[in-house]
Amino acid sequence: MAALLICGAPISTVRALTAPDPSDVVLVLDFSASILDEAPDRNRFGAALERIADRVEETSSDLLAGDTTVSIVQFAAVAADYPDCADLKLLGSPEAVAQFAGCLRSVARAYRKGLDPALTRKIGIDTNYVAAMNQAAKHLPPDAVRPALILFTDGRHDVRGVPTSQVRVVRDRLFGSRSPFALLPVGMGLDPTKRDALENGLVGMRVLTDMPPCVSGSTFDWPQVVFNSPADAGNAVAVALQSATCTFTVEPPPPVPAPTVGAVRDIQLTARDAAIALNWAPPLATSASAPVVDYQARCRADAGGWIEADEVVSLETSAIVDGLTNGVAYRCEVTAVGSATEGTWTPATTAVAPMPRPAAPGNPSVEAFDRSLRINVTTAAAPGVSAYRYECSGDGGVTWSRAVEVGSVDTTAWIGGLTNGALYICRAYAANAVGISEASAVSDAVMPCGSAVECTPLLRPILGILGVVLAGGVLAAFVTLYRGRRRGYVVAVVDVVHTANLGHGSRLGIKFVRDPDSRRIGGIAAARGPKPDIRIRRLRGGRFEVTDKTGRHVTTAGEPIVAVDPNGGRHQLVLHAFATNAASAVSAGR
Repeated sequence: MAALLICGAPISTVRALTAPDPSDVVLVLDFSASILDEAPDRNRFGAALERIADRVEETSSDLLAGDTTVSIVQFAAVAADYPDCADLKLLGSPEAVAQFAGCLRSVARAYRKGLDPALTRKIGIDTNYVAAMNQAAKHLPPDAVRPALILFTDGRHDVRGVPTSQVRVVRDRLFGSRSPFALLPVGMGLDPTKRDALENGLVGMRVLTDMPPCVSGSTFDWPQVVFNSPADAGNAVAVALQSATCTFTVEPPPPVPAPTVGAVRDIQLTARDAAIALNWAPPLATSASAPVVDYQARCRADAGGWIEADEVVSLETSAIVDGLTNGVAYRCEVTAVGSATEGTWTPATTAVAPMPRPAAPGNPSVEAFDRSLRINVTTAAAPGVSAYRYECSGDGGVTWSRAVEVGSVDTTAWIGGLTNGALYICRAYAANAVGISEASAVSDAVMPCGSAVECTPLLRPILGILGVVLAGGVLAAFVTLYRGRRRGYVVAVVDVVHTANLGHGSRLGIKFVRDPDSRRIGGIAAARGPKPDIRIRRLRGGRFEVTDKTGRHVTTAGEPIVAVDPNGGRHQLVLHAFATNAASAVSAGR
């Protein structure tokens, strides 16, 4: 009996021999969390076991003729025989061969199911190589001619209570004295961070002692112990079974199709002058496609042969096919090239006719406005012209403004941000799908302006003279009006008997005139000095503000008010306002 560890290895086909040596094989399968936690990986490995089961059924006649005893052991923290799958003697027993295939399918389903709580409680989730080897040794009799143990795992020995150093100690105790003997590790090293540690551990476990070759003469060898994918690991299990039993036939590999180059995508054509520019997307990469090393492009008219792009070997996804005739429609196609094959030619969806650049348009007409110009090409658009571009210069053509582009139907454009009073010239370009024409002849010079004065320079001196004359007339009229204006005069009546004309203005005052001997009030007089006895300020609406010794008071013309002089005397004060002009005031004063 042999123990099996799943690894990737080359697949070969070995037909069952007529008189094989007796062989004992133990297939030891890892059911720890390192495998069952990852659903995609365990599903793929389960699928690999299904394929091995298919081959068992397909090659049952070879297995019936071979003297092989097979056992399946599952392990995690502890190990146990897989139910009803131990010591299956295949020689001449169709039932045992069918049971072996059924066991492989049952294990495949168990892997796909993942961590089963009941199984986890029974065998744990850690990885215990010591327990796996002890259980496998029970199915490898001492007199076995071709004993082999195939050990499949994806984790390092990490069970608690059993140090890693015991793995080799137990291996040597169980199998160190046996010859021949094979311990074939199959590691599914999917985690790159753990791959090196896994490989080092499994290489140290591998044993190949005097294992005789099959009758075919093939040398028994096991150089690889860790594999990159579940499919590779499953294939390695099949190879190990074949090598150990000399009867198991590995499924022949399907023919590998020669890699081909994919088709380019999304070809875009752009007309040029006597040429067409092509751009495309590279092929979508697949696992079966060959890498692209070059591209080829070509075009032809309906009545003519292919004209190829004159390009060197390049991975650029663009090319130019030139030497074409303007105005003639061409169809183009592109292919990707591999190192050994050429892909299919992919045609562009539309045809394109090359065309020349347009001729320069006539000089544009320009109208001046406030800080801007309106510019237009008056000639009809030439065939193929899609747009016009304009630019203007305010320094005689030394520098030009940023170009403004308009369509070919409404060819009018506005250029703003200019300086009023400066002379500008403008020019035009025509554009089509190929490119831009040469510049047109420049326009007549024009001057942006914002008023009649700016737009007519001759008006400036005339308006200056008129301004001087107008200013003199306005000044004379003002003097006349000022001299003939009507002024308002204020008359104050104190204590009914004293009257004084206080004059005009907004700030007036009263001074009391006293008898030098008796100090009694003998009259009143207008006072404009800084310290009148009573201060009077004329307000609007026929009102007055009176300020005396006690404070400020507001009264209305003709209404009496009591005013207190600086000595505390109280006086009745009535104010009157009269409207008159300066001339009458002079006459009245006389």
